[in-house]
Amino acid sequence: MSDDLNPVENMRKVRFNSIWLVPLIALIVAAWMLYQNWSSQGPVITLVAANADGLEVGKTKLKSRNVDVGRVIDIRLSEDYENAVIQVRMNQGTDQMLKQDAQFWVVKPRIGKEGVSGLGTLLSGAYIDMTPGESGDIQTRFTILDQPPLAMENEGIRVKLVSLKGAKLDVGAPVHFRGYEVGYIENVGFDANRKAITYQLVIRSPYDALVNSAVQFWVTPGVSFKSSASGFEFSFDSLETFLSGGISFSLPIGRPAGDTVADLSEFQLFDSKESADNQVYDEFIEYVFLFDANLSGLYPGAAVEFRGVRIGTVMEVPFSGISMTSLSKLDTPVIPVLARIEPQRLNTPDMPDVMSLSQWNAMLEDRMEKGLRASLVIGNYLNAAKVISLDFMDTPSPIRWREFEGYDVFPTAPNSLANIESKISLMLDNLAQVPLQKTFNQLGNTMSEVDTTLQRLQQVSDSVRKLVDKSETQQIPADLSAAIRELNQTLETYQADGLIGQPLRQNLVSLDRALNELQPLLRQLRENPNRLIFDSKPKVDIQPRAAQ
Repeated sequence: MSDDLNPVENMRKVRFNSIWLVPLIALIVAAWMLYQNWSSQGPVITLVAANADGLEVGKTKLKSRNVDVGRVIDIRLSEDYENAVIQVRMNQGTDQMLKQDAQFWVVKPRIGKEGVSGLGTLLSGAYIDMTPGESGDIQTRFTILDQPPLAMENEGIRVKLVSLKGAKLDVGAPVHFRGYEVGYIENVGFDANRKAITYQLVIRSPYDALVNSAVQFWVTPGVSFKSSASGFEFSFDSLETFLSGGISFSLPIGRPAGDTVADLSEFQLFDSKESADNQVYDEFIEYVFLFDANLSGLYPGAAVEFRGVRIGTVMEVPFSGISMTSLSKLDTPVIPVLARIEPQRLNTPDMPDVMSLSQWNAMLEDRMEKGLRASLVIGNYLNAAKVISLDFMDTPSPIRWREFEGYDVFPTAPNSLANIESKISLMLDNLAQVPLQKTFNQLGNTMSEVDTTLQRLQQVSDSVRKLVDKSETQQIPADLSAAIRELNQTLETYQADGLIGQPLRQNLVSLDRALNELQPLLRQLRENPNRLIFDSKPKVDIQPRAAQ
């Protein structure tokens, strides 16, 4: 019987080959890895962003507190092509992080309120960061924030600011009190009705006690350069403020603290501290100054001074409240300037006698009658900034306007520069009246006479030169020298040791000796002149008496 007819024996010949164990083990391992991968994966979430700058499929990670919790698996455009749709595969056990208040943002190099951040992504690339949600239902679709979220403090106070001037500040910019950071900008908006930028600030506790109804807020620029009548001012704030700007607030000097304010109270945001300080003076008297002068260098915010003391502020240059039609009807071309006198700059709350506005108004009216006038003066010659100066004039011009189109007018006078210009103009006019042509003609005649005189002097000089060059003239010095030598020889004979001088000296000595010898004889003749004729009697010697 053949082998095909014996199946039992054929089955005995079939043996198990060990080579089949290799693919079997590989299959088991692959199945196990697939199971492990599937069991370790979390849900797939969808993130919507304005763009996918810096994100890559399979490389970009999703982190929370610098721990990997997912990875980008797909990036595509939305159906309306307006946004980027990013799909992220979360790790296992991250379901509870995906609650409604979870926040996502892209970490990359940024310059913000905390300085420069995200420099580590220059080498590793951008990644997506998140803060786990704490409340709400679990979701799988979120929107990526444009900026990293701020740490929100529950304690403190929120205030609202309205800015009519200045540039926009960013969310997260710091809020300072006397240079110390006490809060930040939480939200920025725009009020279309008031055409103003609105800010919502968070003042952290316990610094919220510094906010009251009397404080003022102003923009703190990182770097500022200002030119005014006081000079050039340059200030540099902190690096943080330099990068993102900021807001400062404080209580004005000399002003008492106000009442406690409620949450979301509204304040005005000024563009500078100077503007904020000027708004403290809420009691003022407005005047219109009609200047017949050049207003270059006079700007809003300039000072109104009385003999160097600031008493007011310039508000508008030129003042638009007065129509140009009314000004064109005047016989003198003038430019209106709106300024105000602020008595509170001189009235302090601790003064016993504080004048009211009506008293100040009456006093100013009286001083105007006595010669108080306003003029433009240069406050700083480096930048030609001008201020309005009030002072009394010796010969004031008469007051032409008390009121103009409903506004009180402050009388003005020509400024010092105008006086200088008028004096220079008068000097030039007088100079023009000088007979310059006649003077120049006389000067020409004089120059001709001088030229003739110089020619004659030249002729005389030539004659003297010819006379000196003659041999006879050159002989004169030799003859004169010989005469001088002969004179010296003659004088030497009359000297003490000379031929004539020595005998003369001896004779004088003999004569002096003879005169000395004749002195007694001459003295006797003076006493008794007849002695030359009669002999003198001999005198008897006196005999002394003997003692008794």
